[in-house]
Amino acid sequence: MPAMSQPPTAKILVVDDEDAIREYLQQILTEWGYTVITAADGREALPVAVREQPDLILLDIAMPHLDGIETCKRLRERPTTRAARVIILTAYDTRDRLEESIAAGADDFLGKPINLTELRLRVTSMLKVKDTADAVERLEAYIRSLKELRARDTAS
Repeated sequence: MPAMSQPPTAKILVVDDEDAIREYLQQILTEWGYTVITAADGREALPVAVREQPDLILLDIAMPHLDGIETCKRLRERPTTRAARVIILTAYDTRDRLEESIAAGADDFLGKPINLTELRLRVTSMLKVKDTADAVERLEAYIRSLKELRARDTAS
């Protein structure tokens, strides 16, 4: 697929224990204009996510040390990584794994082998969700500050 005409600025963390898959996704996403960082497993991904603050995380479900389900749970527990959108990647296309992924806090689920059209659509969709959530958060902060100003003015 050709690169997008206006490159996105989103940062994506790709977490997969298979070097070939991780490198392939990095190459494709970079060609599409994204900033891509990688980790080989969940244990490596957690500090990378805290440090890099990715907008989206593509997270393999079956990895050594710390699997995708547990990694997703831990990402959701941390205030600094909670807002990142998470797409679980797996060769196991079963309802149980899907339910487990969503219960752990994943936003979406993508089967392997990865279809590039589906990947692009899901990445684009999740980044729109992230942008919307970020905008809502900014508006809520603005409203809180206005209420504080009003309370101070009323108290004066």
